[in-house]
Amino acid sequence: MQRLGAVWLVVLILYAVSGLFSPGMFQVGQVLNILQVAAFLGVVATGQTLALLTGGIDLSIAGMVTMANIVSTSVMAGRDGNMLMGIVVCVLLAASVGLINGLMITVVRVTPLVATLGMNSILFGAALVYTHGAPHGGISPGFAVFGQGHLMVLPVSTICWLTIALGTAWVSRQTVFGRQLYAVGANATAARMMGIPVRRIVIFAYILSSIMAVLGGLLLTSYIGSPSLGIGDQFLLTSIAATVVGGTALTGGMGSVVGTIGGTLFITELNSFTNIVRVSTGTQFVLQGAVIALSVLLYRLVGLSRASS
Repeated sequence: MQRLGAVWLVVLILYAVSGLFSPGMFQVGQVLNILQVAAFLGVVATGQTLALLTGGIDLSIAGMVTMANIVSTSVMAGRDGNMLMGIVVCVLLAASVGLINGLMITVVRVTPLVATLGMNSILFGAALVYTHGAPHGGISPGFAVFGQGHLMVLPVSTICWLTIALGTAWVSRQTVFGRQLYAVGANATAARMMGIPVRRIVIFAYILSSIMAVLGGLLLTSYIGSPSLGIGDQFLLTSIAATVVGGTALTGGMGSVVGTIGGTLFITELNSFTNIVRVSTGTQFVLQGAVIALSVLLYRLVGLSRASS
């Protein structure tokens, strides 16, 4: 609970500081814009949270987002009749990639970092081969509503994100699968001795992580409307940063999807703030890396202080 409260506090502080530099940040339109852009990272980071909770990590999410963008625009080809097929194909591909990641980690015993980083490289290479370096196609006109539309006041993308995130939060806290997920991340050996199907839980977590990466990629694709190679690269670091800032431990077994929502808003606000003060892209990467390191350090110090008391 302390971690959860801390992330929402820093979100409010950063928002207030950003408003001092740019009063326009306090306008309703700008708030809705932040929520709309945050949705893409938020869905991807929700899946990353599940992978981290098992004590692993999913570095293939950048390739998954790019794959969703390339495949969906290619299949839809600008026609509404192909919209459902484009979505289904992407989700099935995501489930297949997640299954392979999970099997590599649990059966072949490849470390999560190596297995998913290798998969990320495979996916990017496959995208280059598939497009010959020149992606083509476009989204179905009706698909644009998911990334560009509004329902009442809220962006549709934000509603999709919060629905997925809060649903995942409920599953992780209120179901047998969720409790087993935390147990596996805390101590896989002890969980196995208790009769928990560790392999099945880890595999399912990576399948969900891949599916959510693709869903985030589909939302982003519906926002920009066209294919772009490497569009998922931006999520490789930011998805980890949002999750860690939200209080999820890199060692597994500790964290929450609700915290990741706060972490997502913080990272989105940070990127917005750096654009306001006009820092370079390189500086943004430095700040994101520093945020991850400082978050881990601070949570570690908090844990040590609580243990000593």
